[in-house]
Amino acid sequence: MRAVLSSTLIILCACSSGEEPAAPKESSNVDIFFNAMFDELRGQPSREALALHAQFDEGGVGFKYPQPLRVRVDREGYTSWSLERGDFELELYLADHEIAVSDYLETLVGILASDKEPVEGPLDGRKVRWCERELTGVLYRFVFLGERHVIEGFDLPPGSSGSRYLIFNDIRGQSDWSVTAAATFDAVNASIECRIENPRIGPSPG
Repeated sequence: MRAVLSSTLIILCACSSGEEPAAPKESSNVDIFFNAMFDELRGQPSREALALHAQFDEGGVGFKYPQPLRVRVDREGYTSWSLERGDFELELYLADHEIAVSDYLETLVGILASDKEPVEGPLDGRKVRWCERELTGVLYRFVFLGERHVIEGFDLPPGSSGSRYLIFNDIRGQSDWSVTAAATFDAVNASIECRIENPRIGPSPG
């Protein structure tokens, strides 16, 4: 399922704390499929593993994230990065024009959501203070390919070429967010920083 969803989305790294970020892996549908299959077999990462953090620093946006997440970059459409594990994905998008995350999610959910199940949203999501701004997430709950998803997006301060936003995308369990999704949000919330710079792909300079 993850392979199908990631292919449908315009896919918006990895290192130990204190080290330079590793270059994100180029996006590949084959890799997405096999990684999702192996994640399903292994199950959710332990809380101990999720407590170990790495540093992401791309597109003028930096934050810490749990080490079990893999990082990919997609060069088609918008420049974008995806941090993923199992059925959870965090995406950073760099648009080449101005677009609000609310407009993007409205279009995306309209394409993906089953017409046989009700869509919840747009709803107010979590309230955060990121990059010196007070932000409220835009949240949807919907069914895609028989599975219940929750997706929440946050507008970040724009970059040099257009909008930037973060999107949390998860398959719903008993609550909105899986253990992996919750741990990722906590890590990002405690560490995110934004700069304005030219979009680029690759590791941060030393």
